[in-house]
Amino acid sequence: MTIFTILLPMPNPVLSQAIADRFGADCLALNDTQWLVSSSATIQEVTARAGIFDARNPDAQTLGNAVVFATTSYFGRAPVTVWDWIRSKLEARKDV
Repeated sequence: MTIFTILLPMPNPVLSQAIADRFGADCLALNDTQWLVSSSATIQEVTARAGIFDARNPDAQTLGNAVVFATTSYFGRAPVTVWDWIRSKLEARKDV
């Protein structure tokens, strides 16, 4: 599994709801514009699934703009729930 960070330039309730619906327990909202997503998909597949952009179908309607990063390491201050979520998702990939 890889943890992806999705950064929206401004709150977008439609895109946020799509991320929550399409990734379920494999996503965590940090706030109105920042999401963590755990997936074994490629960054392009995550971006398409979220409704941001589909390179295979560039004319498809999108739900909004965002930047998606693959996270290779992490550090900082956050609520315990964030660290617990990250740890559980990263440890899940060891079982694969």
